[in-house]
Amino acid sequence: MTRRIPAPPAPYGGTPANHSGTSNKPPTRVVVHSAVTPCEPGMADALARMNRDGSTGGSWHYATDPTATVQCSWDSYVCWHAPPNAHSLGIEMADTPGRRPTERSVRMARRKFWRWRGKNHQATLDRTARLVAGLCLGYDLPPRYVSARGLRQGRKGWTTHAAVSRAFRQSTHWDPGWWPRRKFGRLVVRYYNDGKDPR
Repeated sequence: MTRRIPAPPAPYGGTPANHSGTSNKPPTRVVVHSAVTPCEPGMADALARMNRDGSTGGSWHYATDPTATVQCSWDSYVCWHAPPNAHSLGIEMADTPGRRPTERSVRMARRKFWRWRGKNHQATLDRTARLVAGLCLGYDLPPRYVSARGLRQGRKGWTTHAAVSRAFRQSTHWDPGWWPRRKFGRLVVRYYNDGKDPR
């Protein structure tokens, strides 16, 4: 059996203002969000402060931006990020999401999608994929995307807030919207395989 390395360490941002106790382990899914912030350095620290002061009404476990990854809550906390929240880990990427396109808005949506080609977005995507891979390794989760249907079936892996909303109808959030999910998934698998300990 392949031995797995623990999740990567990250600077700790503090105790979340909003949570439902410390019975979150073991996590069965990692949920990727867009934080509705600029994608720029310093936003991960800003998100950690928001997590501590409760100003958004929610909470999360990690935040990423182009240059930093911050652990905002211990993994044991049941944070308020994508209900049902128990046994899930929330990651807030510094990004303002764009909706998936309708036929009439496809041109506008494609323009919004272009932001992911920028240097800051590429760095954030890569940093978040490394974090997801490390969490999958640390908690023995498969490095696969789980759709709404898969979530309802109890499949383990990583997913998005949009998929959790569709699966359980306990929120209406659709982030991260139109984003390079397949590219992100390939990065997660690559870093997951790189992180395996063959002993």
